[in-house]
Amino acid sequence: MRLKLWKSQERGVNPDPDLELGQAPRNFINGFPSVAAFIASDPDNSFFIYNAFHRLSSRNLLYLEAEILDLQKQQDDLDFRDSRRDPDVQQCFRSWTKLRTSGDPDQVKRMELIEKIRERLKEYQEALVLQQTVLKMEKPQSGTVEALKLWLDGRSEGPSGRHAPSFSGLMAHRLDDENNLVAMHPAFEKDWLARLVELPYLRLICLDTHVDESIALFSMRKINRAVTIISMVLAVVLLIVSIVTLYLVTNNNTRLALICVFTVVFAGSVHLLTNAKRAELFASTAA
Repeated sequence: MRLKLWKSQERGVNPDPDLELGQAPRNFINGFPSVAAFIASDPDNSFFIYNAFHRLSSRNLLYLEAEILDLQKQQDDLDFRDSRRDPDVQQCFRSWTKLRTSGDPDQVKRMELIEKIRERLKEYQEALVLQQTVLKMEKPQSGTVEALKLWLDGRSEGPSGRHAPSFSGLMAHRLDDENNLVAMHPAFEKDWLARLVELPYLRLICLDTHVDESIALFSMRKINRAVTIISMVLAVVLLIVSIVTLYLVTNNNTRLALICVFTVVFAGSVHLLTNAKRAELFASTAA
């Protein structure tokens, strides 16, 4: 679902589903319990918006990198020192068993260093992979963030609205930096038709429910269904108009010009009404 600010002229509260089922609505304590329940209540998971902590992650990676560089330097120093010792010690460079079972203090130190390098390398590489995953996450929509902040700050309107902030302290500002936020829900397609359906009054057909009198939820399933229907209608209309027009026109030069016009219109409609890539656009136009 998408969280949207609900304008005053569009207000109205849907019946509580719990009341319709004869169940008493469950009230959660304001704070972490109520916010967790609110986030989990959305089937589209659009409320799963969290801080990425990019600055802290970068600093953590830098610390790990610096520590591994220091461990690498220690290992290089041991290699240099042992390379000048007797041949028996140098056998540890070629035999893992000799190195692992050696009672030489330097080789014991080397084994401890190897174990530490393994641990830090694993931690560093896992942190790299996790950070790459975070960087690939989608940015939340500004409208969703704005409405969610309204709800969390206790500034929503109406008798069912909230009048007390959900968090205090630093958590009260968790959504202030939108550049540092990530959305964990699957990416929603944002083609031209999806934006058209989200316009005022048109989006009423996709209304799912109200949080309160100032915030409403819009189902992505309904939006995608509306977009699909509109796309099908436009595609059929374009096809029928082109076929009938070419059938009625008898002049070959005019037909050729119309074919060029319809090709351009088709390519434009594919570009505007879908998220087709350049290669897909060329392929569909050529076909």
